Amino acid sequence: MEIRSFSQLHKICELAAKKTHYPTIIADLHKQLPREWWDCAESTLWYFLPRAILDLPTKLERQEAIASIPKDTNPPNMRGFVESGVIALWKAGKKSVA
Repeated sequence: MEIRSFSQLHKICELAAKKTHYPTIIADLHKQLPREWWDCAESTLWYFLPRAILDLPTKLERQEAIASIPKDTNPPNMRGFVESGVIALWKAGKKSVA
């Protein structure tokens, strides 16, 4: 597959992130994208993962999704970033409902 636009890569990463289990997401990205796009796609995931994980139906599923992110990612500390993103989105959602 040839990547021709930002929106094309954006959509592929967003759809992959909805799988929420990090190893599955990475495998999907590697299957869909040429090798030269892997690093870019993987570093884009942390913008999509918090919302995808927050949308999971149970707290246990959210915890498992976060736990599936390895500690040695590039960029570093993706797990912490995604977890804080989930919490921030959750708090923002609570404020808008209240």
